Amino acid sequence: MKRLVAVILIFSMTYAYCPYFACAEEPALSDEGLLNLIEERAFRFFLDEANPVNGLVKDKAFNFTNDTSAVASIASVGFALTAYPIAIERGWISREEGYNRTLRTLRFFNDEIEEVHGFYYHFVDMKTGRRMWNSEVSPIDTALFIAGALFAGAYFKGTEVEELAKALYERIDFQWMTNGGKFLSLSWSPESKFSILLWNNYCELMILYLLAIGSPTHPLPPDVWPEIKRSVGTYKTYKLIQYPALFTHQYSHLWIDFRNVNDGIADYFENSRRATLANRVFCIDNKDKFKTYSEDVWGLTASDGPGGYKAYGAEPGGALHDGTVAPTAAITSIMFTPELSLRFIRNLYQNHRARLWGKYGFCDSFNFDRNWRSPYVIGIDQGAILLGIENYRGGFVWGVFKKVPWVQDAMRKVGFKEGTLELKEPERREVEAAHRSYPSPILADGEFNDWKDVPVFKIHKEGFLDYGAVASEDDLSAEIGFAWDEYYLYIYAEVSDDFLISRKKDENIYQDDCVELFIDPASDGFRWKDPRDIQIGFAPMFKYSEGVKMWAWFQKMDPGKTGDVLAFYERSPKGYIIEARIAWSFIGIKPRAGDVLRAAVAVHDIDSDRGQAKYTWGYYPAGGGRAAELGRIVLKNGQT
Repeated sequence: MKRLVAVILIFSMTYAYCPYFACAEEPALSDEGLLNLIEERAFRFFLDEANPVNGLVKDKAFNFTNDTSAVASIASVGFALTAYPIAIERGWISREEGYNRTLRTLRFFNDEIEEVHGFYYHFVDMKTGRRMWNSEVSPIDTALFIAGALFAGAYFKGTEVEELAKALYERIDFQWMTNGGKFLSLSWSPESKFSILLWNNYCELMILYLLAIGSPTHPLPPDVWPEIKRSVGTYKTYKLIQYPALFTHQYSHLWIDFRNVNDGIADYFENSRRATLANRVFCIDNKDKFKTYSEDVWGLTASDGPGGYKAYGAEPGGALHDGTVAPTAAITSIMFTPELSLRFIRNLYQNHRARLWGKYGFCDSFNFDRNWRSPYVIGIDQGAILLGIENYRGGFVWGVFKKVPWVQDAMRKVGFKEGTLELKEPERREVEAAHRSYPSPILADGEFNDWKDVPVFKIHKEGFLDYGAVASEDDLSAEIGFAWDEYYLYIYAEVSDDFLISRKKDENIYQDDCVELFIDPASDGFRWKDPRDIQIGFAPMFKYSEGVKMWAWFQKMDPGKTGDVLAFYERSPKGYIIEARIAWSFIGIKPRAGDVLRAAVAVHDIDSDRGQAKYTWGYYPAGGGRAAELGRIVLKNGQT
């Protein structure tokens, strides 16, 4: 009898707590009740998976079993510092407990954690705060931590928490992280020093740069803001500043209220709304390929996956996807698309809870096509869910963070004002290619005087910078000219580059100083890796005796070895000159005067101190799996 009672008791406990036993009699939750449940489960992660002594929070934890991980994430701590006031307001913890947890965290960061010029390592030991996994010093993870600290300081105004948060913010040397350039380096490590990659393309970086520009001690100049590259793309009817992973359109908005404001460049709240809608429609468009996707199961973002952590994303801008959906993508976007996100939440909770629901809510990601679910939840995803829902329900995080004066000052400095703004279409460019008989023949022979009368156009950082930091025209600029005859297309590139690098071979030459030529022979759109289109790189081998190294990526070959392309280079006082001819037979065109050739040019610059930079003329990505549009080169008659 005792054994039977025990079995019944164990079964009843399992039924009550195990997500695999669906409760058929459970009353339907209202929207508010469902959101409250998801928020509270997300908050439990920061309550249960934090070190109560120093406030460090795990990077991730098992959602269906116990966890013994010893790795903390700096960004997770930033979300925790924001989560505690939310929990106080929701009645999940007392104000005293929330304050004490916050105070212990900030004291530990002020006195003991390992830091470099005020920046923190991405991953640290849960007990000691020392670097783990040889991780990098991370500007963005530091920014997410500081956002949480400043939020806590504003919430606990007039306390030691506010003082410590301000001191930690003042400690960050943003100028040091630029390594003497304009943009912040992607990372720093003791082994590799500054990364050659930079925070200079639109993504989750807005909160990082607004904190840097607003810094009371080591500010970056406001003029860095408009130089961040913002590539506009379109998927279906949604035109936006593109970045495939949805979290990049969410994270800055978790703290900063971008509603009904613009900086003269974009309305970023509207941009994120469109990115969310495009992400959903992309999943719907691919539901015949992946059974995971549907009208109410969508959301591609960086997450755990069947093959490990991947930067999943949707068009426009290039899509990496395999049927893996991350709940944080759609749930966090409730700030932008409340009705659609609520439909997602209700569908997942009502129809898939038995598979996906654990002690901290939904698992990080799942893939029905592969019968797979992540065993984990990830701290930054739990935090995004919590903050996104809270902002939707009443704007609590936005309201408190508006009391952080340095961020508001930075927004004024970079030009934010009330009102929306439509994105501008990229300017289409057209140039002329002179026939070789005007005024004298062009010969691809390494002698460049025959180009002196051929029209050239200049590529510089105003309007042509694709990515990277460029200090001046001597650092990087180029004059480009085209000519043609019945046999060949000729290109001339005189590049100003104050630091010349050549190290790679074959398909890796794009990682050195080089010039690229893109051609769409059929004028039907340029498709990546389509063998009917052409992308040729020309890299001067400054340290070798090979002349110009060439590579045609889509044909996977060196066209110089077949005789289809001939190229020469010469060092110049300001950089180098490249001259090349490409056989029309290789391009697949029989040219005539008046024809329009669809083409584009890119110039790469690799500097050891400033990282990579790239200028592009005539390349207009379309997104949505559609072909890119290239610029127009008009083949002029010889005597006109």
